[in-house]
Amino acid sequence: MFQPAALCDLADNFKTTFKALHRLEEQLNERFIGMDHAIKALILSVASGEPLLLIGTPGTAKSRLIRAFCGMIGLLDEDQLGVPHDLYFEYLLTPFTEPGELFGFYDIPKVVEQKRMERLDKGMMQNAEVVYLDEIFNGSSAILNSILSFLNERMFHDHGARKKVKMECLFAATNHVPETPELKAVFDRFSLRCRVNNITVDPSDIGALLKKGWSETYGAHEHGQFHSLLEELKTFRAAIKRATDQGKLAPENNHPFYRKLSQQIHHARQYDLSDMSNRRLIKMVYIMLIHRIYEAVANGENHDRLELGGHQLALLPRFFLDRHDEELAHKMTLAAGD
Repeated sequence: MFQPAALCDLADNFKTTFKALHRLEEQLNERFIGMDHAIKALILSVASGEPLLLIGTPGTAKSRLIRAFCGMIGLLDEDQLGVPHDLYFEYLLTPFTEPGELFGFYDIPKVVEQKRMERLDKGMMQNAEVVYLDEIFNGSSAILNSILSFLNERMFHDHGARKKVKMECLFAATNHVPETPELKAVFDRFSLRCRVNNITVDPSDIGALLKKGWSETYGAHEHGQFHSLLEELKTFRAAIKRATDQGKLAPENNHPFYRKLSQQIHHARQYDLSDMSNRRLIKMVYIMLIHRIYEAVANGENHDRLELGGHQLALLPRFFLDRHDEELAHKMTLAAGD
């Protein structure tokens, strides 16, 4: 549905970047058991710059996965989490969290002496490249409104001033999907959603969990092996924008892919799994495009002609629905490969 030549150029020009991203995915899968879908969602989030929400009960390693990724790209040292890491911001939200805890409290001497509302913002959320907000829906309306501006505009609104944030990735976690309208507005902004479950009671799975989990919890971790990845992916996304502006990359008219895509959207709406708004549809196809390029490089495909297909359609029931239904999602996944 996109000009194959443009996709091939992107795959060729950023082959090294996507090979590194694939190695990162493989290393994360070596460290964690039963989290392949969550890891894939993280990879797509990092590559696209779109926010990711992890949904699951406490103890399913949501936070540890995010920290592992940040350790591997050199934003923090997993073995010394108490050391300040200015480009990584993590916070557990509660109903009592104040905006100053995320964005920095005001410099009181300057307020009193100079009448200037200036924040002490070193190491705060607006200056981080990677942001992780745990239990995001516990935040107050003031907190959530500020987070919306991060998600929508990559801007921080502070007493009338608009400040561009440094954020390249935003991850969040929750134990439950919100039901109230004001929280649903925030939920809708997470382009990617992935549910994370506890391991099954199969003895082999339990054994694998104990083996990997023990090393993960009590062992030491190498960090910084993918230190340039965020900057390379930022350059990749700029290349997508440039190709779009030049008219080289745009959805084609009347492409056969639209028929299957429309069927998947129809099923999502018919079974009340997602309204699949226009905004979400556009974001989803953008992520599908990136997945196709990533898939081609990771699998060593010939880049002569790249088209979106069943593997990209299968992402819809896995990462883009509002409500989870295992049986319906499985049917949609099967339909994607027809």
